[in-house]
Amino acid sequence: MFKMLGIMLVIYCVYAIVRGEVFAKSGRWGTSVSRTGSPLYFYIVIAIYVLLSFALIAVF
Repeated sequence: MFKMLGIMLVIYCVYAIVRGEVFAKSGRWGTSVSRTGSPLYFYIVIAIYVLLSFALIAVF
């Protein structure tokens, strides 16, 4: 089950990179981060999601 979540998260990361927008949890809700508006924050969120997906695939 965790491997499937990891694979789905990798697919979402690829989709977000192509689209140029990613949803990031922020406080109680979340926010949408665009690559054009805040490129550093966008790539930090993508990197965190990629690391989480590899952890889900490899560890669990």
